[in-house]
Amino acid sequence: MLEHVDLYTATGQAPVEDLDHCIPPGRAAVRRPGAELTVLTYLAMVGPVLDAVQSAGVDAEVIDLRWLDRASLDWDTIGASIRKTNRVLIAEQGALGTSYGGWLADEIQRRHFDWLDAPVERVTGGEASPSISKVLERAAIAGTGEVITKLTEIAGS
Repeated sequence: MLEHVDLYTATGQAPVEDLDHCIPPGRAAVRRPGAELTVLTYLAMVGPVLDAVQSAGVDAEVIDLRWLDRASLDWDTIGASIRKTNRVLIAEQGALGTSYGGWLADEIQRRHFDWLDAPVERVTGGEASPSISKVLERAAIAGTGEVITKLTEIAGS
């Protein structure tokens, strides 16, 4: 189980009546339906991505992967979205070279190449180490602004 420290103060809907609630293994969640672009994200980037999609005015389908291990990735949901939109953006906080998205982009190209109208795009953090300095942390981690920039770029092409 992964816990992201940025989610500790997050608020939102929760299954308060069911103390035994469990997310079904291997099931992604479509957080926003759309037809122009599929945005795959996870953990603390879900909120910034949803904000960015709204700000950019792009009709993007946002999928919260929720399960990141290779055996539990929800390829059915991902594939259905790609067949609908034909474009993919992977948004994550981590640096380009060490990110989960590199493997994910490669696997999407392999599995869904015939459905893609463009290469898989990625939004990642910068080449800086996250630290206790807010300035350095901001330089290291991708956020809403970076996603808006990439969404606008994709929508304009």
